[in-house]
Amino acid sequence: MNNVREDNALDAAVFEVLGQKLKLKQDEKLSGIGPSDIVGFVQSEALKIISSSPQLSQNQVAVLLALKFAGEKLAIEKEYRENINLLRSTAIDALQYIEEVSPTTR
Repeated sequence: MNNVREDNALDAAVFEVLGQKLKLKQDEKLSGIGPSDIVGFVQSEALKIISSSPQLSQNQVAVLLALKFAGEKLAIEKEYRENINLLRSTAIDALQYIEEVSPTTR
């Protein structure tokens, strides 16, 4: 489950995750988060599942991880949308209050 080797020609690293060797490049959209950080996180979460349910196959663990991460992503996106809506509503309320207190003259 460790970093197998660095492949400088492609600026990628090879990792083994749940018995699969994968070559990962740095994702430009994830600034500050490298492939080794992501792999380490996935391996940590996989070990938690394996330790609580050792009878599961690596494929089952992989599917459970995908479902767990998808659920977390969807929950974060929902919370983000709710926070944006709350911020928008609060800003509208604040602007209305300001207009009531000191109306603009036109």
